[in-house]
Amino acid sequence: MKRIGYIDALRGLTMILVVFSHLYIPNHSVINLLFINFRMPLFFFISGLISMRVEQTWDGAELRRRLGSKARTLLLPILFFGLLYTAVRGLSLEAFLINKHKLGFWFTLVLFEMLSIYYVVRYAVARRDANHRLGRAVAYMLVGAVAVSFLWSERWMTSAVPSLLSLSCLLRYLPFFAFGLFAGYHRKVFDAAVDRTDVYVGALVLFGVLSWANIRWDGGIDVILCLAVGLAGIVMMYGTFRRLAGYFEDNTLVGRCMQYVGRHTLEVYVLHYFLLIGFGASLYPYVATSAFPLSPVVVGLPLAVAIATASLGLGWLLCRNKYIAYYALGKR
Repeated sequence: MKRIGYIDALRGLTMILVVFSHLYIPNHSVINLLFINFRMPLFFFISGLISMRVEQTWDGAELRRRLGSKARTLLLPILFFGLLYTAVRGLSLEAFLINKHKLGFWFTLVLFEMLSIYYVVRYAVARRDANHRLGRAVAYMLVGAVAVSFLWSERWMTSAVPSLLSLSCLLRYLPFFAFGLFAGYHRKVFDAAVDRTDVYVGALVLFGVLSWANIRWDGGIDVILCLAVGLAGIVMMYGTFRRLAGYFEDNTLVGRCMQYVGRHTLEVYVLHYFLLIGFGASLYPYVATSAFPLSPVVVGLPLAVAIATASLGLGWLLCRNKYIAYYALGKR
């Protein structure tokens, strides 16, 4: 898919919000709870959206090439920086490997698993030599992803193998990735629907109501409502950035900066953890005891932008070494 400014900018925003959430843990500010409801669903939706290329041809060689490429660009970074982070923190290897969140480095593993499922589906469709079957296959993927998300259970996801593969995170977010593929396949129809005022306003209202319920019930809403609030948040944010697309193009400073973050999310993701070691312990008491209710936002968002910027700068320096750039940061 051709690079589109507002989509890259939207992806950049989600990564800044990830950094914001990690500044001080537990981050129980109301604004962060709102961000959580759409942040990761939106990120995986965009990943699915930009992965859908109807015109691509697929065969066994293409499948192997893509799986190998994604293993280098997604799995090697998590192993390199995840193990380094584990050593720097003085933690055991088990704390990193047999941990569903991989000390925070779960995202690239789960994205690799999602892309692998998609690539196998594309290969299976191509083997039948029927391009028109792709739309049906993607629809089946979406339905199947929603169905398997109901298997997401903390009771059995804490055993060794599910934790090693971060399966609970995969099941939780796979529907949003599949929705992105579906929207990418029906791109014109999806964009036209999001551009409708009634759809956009409806998503805003639904997101607000369900977010209020989630906060009131302390995150205890079930799978159906989690899916609903995530989808509403996706339509809300995607529709907002489409309406403000002119501010995120190459000819604006904000647009160039946000796009740059969106195109270098891996550097921000794997490096910001190192910049935050010991950071939350000093920041949390301030924001937790402040009498100003918006202090988590006023303090946190500028700091998140600063940490993301510093991560990009550190990534740029590391990429001066071609081996680190290629093997640890997924550069070509």
